[in-house]
Amino acid sequence: MSRWRTVLARGHANVVAFLLAAGMTCQASAEHENPPLDESYFLDESVPIVLSATRLAQPQYESPASVTIIDRDMIRASGALDIPDLLRLVPGFQVGRARIHTISASYHGLADERARRMQVLIDGRPVYGPANGGVRWMELPLDISDVERIEVIRGPNAAAYGANSFLGAINIITQHPLELPGTQAGILAGNKGNRKALLRHGGSRGRLDYRFTLAWRKDDGFETRTDPGPPEPGKTNREARKPLADGMRFPLFDLRTEYRLSNTASLEFLAGYNGGVRRDGAFDEDIDSPREDRITSHFQQLVYHHSPGADRETRFQLYHTYMRNSSMTIYPIPDALRIPLGLAPGAAIVTDFGITEQRLEAELVHHRSLSSDLRFVAGASARLDRVRGRNWFSREDFIVNHLYRLFGNLEYHPMPRGVLNLGLMVEKSSQVGTRLSPRIAYNHQLTPNHGLRASLSRAYRLPTIYEEHIDGSVYLPDGRLFNRVYLGNENLDPESLTSFEIGYLGRFPEFYSTIDIKLFLERLENRITSAKNWPETGEIHPGQRTLRFINSPGDSFIRGIELSCRWRPTKDDMLLFNWNYSDIDGNYLKDFGPSPYTPSSWLFRDVDNQVPRHTYSLFFMHRLPGNWELGALYYRTDSMKWLGDGDYLGPQDRLDLRIARTFRLNGAELEASLVAQNVLDEYLEFRDENVFDTRVYGQLLLSLY
Repeated sequence: MSRWRTVLARGHANVVAFLLAAGMTCQASAEHENPPLDESYFLDESVPIVLSATRLAQPQYESPASVTIIDRDMIRASGALDIPDLLRLVPGFQVGRARIHTISASYHGLADERARRMQVLIDGRPVYGPANGGVRWMELPLDISDVERIEVIRGPNAAAYGANSFLGAINIITQHPLELPGTQAGILAGNKGNRKALLRHGGSRGRLDYRFTLAWRKDDGFETRTDPGPPEPGKTNREARKPLADGMRFPLFDLRTEYRLSNTASLEFLAGYNGGVRRDGAFDEDIDSPREDRITSHFQQLVYHHSPGADRETRFQLYHTYMRNSSMTIYPIPDALRIPLGLAPGAAIVTDFGITEQRLEAELVHHRSLSSDLRFVAGASARLDRVRGRNWFSREDFIVNHLYRLFGNLEYHPMPRGVLNLGLMVEKSSQVGTRLSPRIAYNHQLTPNHGLRASLSRAYRLPTIYEEHIDGSVYLPDGRLFNRVYLGNENLDPESLTSFEIGYLGRFPEFYSTIDIKLFLERLENRITSAKNWPETGEIHPGQRTLRFINSPGDSFIRGIELSCRWRPTKDDMLLFNWNYSDIDGNYLKDFGPSPYTPSSWLFRDVDNQVPRHTYSLFFMHRLPGNWELGALYYRTDSMKWLGDGDYLGPQDRLDLRIARTFRLNGAELEASLVAQNVLDEYLEFRDENVFDTRVYGQLLLSLY
């Protein structure tokens, strides 16, 4: 393995050349079973219908935002085990693991372990957490095998989906029950303790269509390093980090049903559960010692559809989500500290890291076509968030937030080749009052195959409950305050983002290709950050560095260009190249300095390393005669600083390979696949001590129809 890895790592240009050569030569072998697409087929199939940009079904060239679509064939060929890894197929995305079970996925950087500036939906249900605003990807009741399609909005989409649709939005669409008419069973095994078992079944009973998934997953986590990593620019050294407790094991259940009430109405019920254990904490640590977190995560969702005609549709959904993380540590106070404090022998600090999150939301959406040139979507929603965590917030009761929304988008064709989109979201929250998120966009087709787009939008990100109410106080057994580590701020304003972009979407049927180009400028205001040295000290440890959340003065500007080129000569072959260039200017408050109440003494830090300058990805898939399949994904990102508990890391290069063969039996198919993730040199993910080296796993999947 080491010799193979060394050969592949000699030059990254060789990797790119290999994939390009493979793509250029794949067409000849594919023609044996899959003849090239004729131009009429390409024109029909190469312009997907997107659903997430405005909540209206639109051809991609009429969308007011840049959209990347990841379909089921791409998901399969990538060999990805986890949904965030698929986002490496999207220009401008960064993916990092703070732990094997804690994944951060962000667009245009500015991300800590929770990446709270992204909206994520599954079948129209927001899944970012009420407490910290991020997505707990490995605690979602969803297996990657159930994903049919992912639409990624590259840019603010608050006009359609509100707060948290800040830097971008991800809409994950699962398989309809009719798309799984039978049973699938699979097993997976690999190094690093990677194990998975899977059972899926779908069918129909009269008017009822149903699909369910049962899965079990285990992973031992990262190899760790404890030596100091490379220093950040402008710094000369870095302290060694303590190795993390890592790993996970959990069961998963997912259900989707649809009952046809009539020819024009249907009722869907979706539910899911994810539980098990996640390893947390750090070795040789006092308060944050190694432990096993017990997770309980589930949801229930009811969706009513009514479509009395082709020109109108109504959708009502009601959903409930629940997440409980049970986690506790006991730190025996050493005698050297216990005796001066006058504490009894055996005294200990008990820290309850547990947290409970609940969300209940009702939403009504109506689509209507008024004429061939004019249609709209309008809706309203009401949401209740409840969060409780004794040691997180130093209180026993639930913290409650309310959010009410009115939204709409008007699509108007003022001329045959032009389309105007006007969108607006009005949000009233119990946190910050009322905010408006507008968007205006105009798309113009120069020819049937080439079009331009210009859009201007504004988005907000509401402060999270964590940012407003965190009270990281540590108390001694006798009730005295030992230390206060974090302090929230109930006077935070929402972050705001103003975005302007110009886009081009071109189709080249004679070359079976599409090109998507985007130029963008984003202005970030009222950035919420945590600055140290706030004068809130413990009784026992005066002078400790309390971190307090605050709106950082000053603005940041992100400007750049994105390119996505797709070549698809047959249904079973694809070559996809993505590139992003981003440049960020600005600074943020890092330290309150010696005089916290005097802004002139505050210390700021540049943001230029918080967004990577370049990111690239190259994806290739090909089906050979004899039911063989090949897949490859190369991904590179420049140096960047991960926020929160993350580190400044150098460039990353990663190459994933997949080979599979399908054996067709009477009424059944057996697929055997082998995947190698990161066959290049090991690299660091998110933190200095997270070493991602080569991971190999094999999978058998039996399908009965």
